[in-house]
Amino acid sequence: MFTLPPTSDRVTVFLNTQNLINGYFHWSVNNVFYTVLDTPYLIALKLKLGHVFDQTPPPNGYDFVNYDIYNVAKNKNGTTSNGTFLLDFNTTVDIILQNINTMTPNNSKAHPWHLRGHDFWVLGYGTSKFDMYKDPKNYNLVNPIMRNTAPLHPYGWTALRFKADNPGVWAFHCHIEPHLFMGMGVVFEEGINKVGDLPSSIMGCGRTRGFGRRP
Repeated sequence: MFTLPPTSDRVTVFLNTQNLINGYFHWSVNNVFYTVLDTPYLIALKLKLGHVFDQTPPPNGYDFVNYDIYNVAKNKNGTTSNGTFLLDFNTTVDIILQNINTMTPNNSKAHPWHLRGHDFWVLGYGTSKFDMYKDPKNYNLVNPIMRNTAPLHPYGWTALRFKADNPGVWAFHCHIEPHLFMGMGVVFEEGINKVGDLPSSIMGCGRTRGFGRRP
């Protein structure tokens, strides 16, 4: 039986953006294009190979007061990152997905977002810019639907809540495959110290290639 926590410990806002990075078109989150890591995160974290991915976490939000979601951004340039969002184990996390105008005028695309390793409650959604002071007052905290994938509609927002109670490293991403591979995703890490020893059969990927198989 899953019980909805009445409050959250952390709120993170993910602005769904389109950007130019080195002159190439990308889908991004908070103007950051997620780049796939060649070494599995769980191996890197368990073996303390911090040098293989960015140690600075990606942006946790955006300037929602001044950002115009209905027009093409004045600055279309973005950056890259393969850093993770560190979640305190067994805490409750709210994710606000905010959709905006793409780099094409009068255009906003739908994005189905999928969270691996967890289910989440859909607390609410809207058809405009999320107001962090007003909209949470209208969340459905009585009988919200529980899912692992939820839509984000054009120019809209969707609010999700989940418990960070599954030790490991988990992707949260747009379920339209080209959008994911073009950078629309993030990575959560939680409770790594609760993960047991890694099997020798998974060594040899990325920066662990020279490690060989462990006895």
